[in-house]
Amino acid sequence: MNPLPEPRPFSCADATGAVHDQGAHVVEWIPTGHAPVLWLSPSTALERGRPIRGGVPVCFPWFADGPSGGTEPKHGFARTLPWHVLTRESSDHEAVVVYGFSDADVTDPAHRELFPHRFEAEYVVRFGPELVLELSVTNTDDHAFNFEEALHTYFVVGDIRHVRIQGLDGATYRDKVTGEDGCVQEGEVTFEGETDRVYDSAGEVAVVDEQLGRVLRIRRTGSANAVVWNPWAEKAAGQPDVGDGWTDFVCVEGANALANAVHLEPGRTHTMGYRVSVEATAGDVGASPA
Repeated sequence: MNPLPEPRPFSCADATGAVHDQGAHVVEWIPTGHAPVLWLSPSTALERGRPIRGGVPVCFPWFADGPSGGTEPKHGFARTLPWHVLTRESSDHEAVVVYGFSDADVTDPAHRELFPHRFEAEYVVRFGPELVLELSVTNTDDHAFNFEEALHTYFVVGDIRHVRIQGLDGATYRDKVTGEDGCVQEGEVTFEGETDRVYDSAGEVAVVDEQLGRVLRIRRTGSANAVVWNPWAEKAAGQPDVGDGWTDFVCVEGANALANAVHLEPGRTHTMGYRVSVEATAGDVGASPA
């Protein structure tokens, strides 16, 4: 076992947070006056080279098992390799860290064969009354390339069976559980079984959690897809780092995946932004996490 170092802590008057250098992986954001927002599996393996279950994994340069399937590691190599702190600073109301990652950090020949392109990535994390994330990828090669990306955010919920997601009504999606394309969302998203959907949607999404008494508002820029995922009981039983915890989270991700993979010309930069805010209704202030 080769354990990860402790995550880097961040704090200001309006929030606390924490990030692991491996994968530039945000594992905590607690805005002042609210319960924790990000779900982190209590049984995840915090080991070098192994993915962390929960928080905000950075998926790059492919999503899931890649556009043609069967690509390993799942969700790309960026989430299990060290990123480098470029700058960090804090003020009364915001703590900011900027991470860097490039093709020079990819030393496994198998990974380089799967993505044989030169690139530089920069990831800005802002902890404050909102969690603000910006992932920028620059093509430093002499030819264009395509890549997929996602900010695979896990949110704490009171009980997934009583959560509603607004903002996707009328959006088309790929249902990865059934393999169907061209499905159309009717009304709010609710959960009655395994859910794994890639929506064609760039608009605001809201997670309405009546049990915790709060609404999470998610605003995205530069992402064509919203991904909604929960494994449900049967699939979670085969995932030791989820297990009975499947009721306690929902993933609502910003992504560019499948037909919306980013095509990037030499010298160009693509930026994907992801912003979360919390609105308390009855019961959230001072509440304990699920």
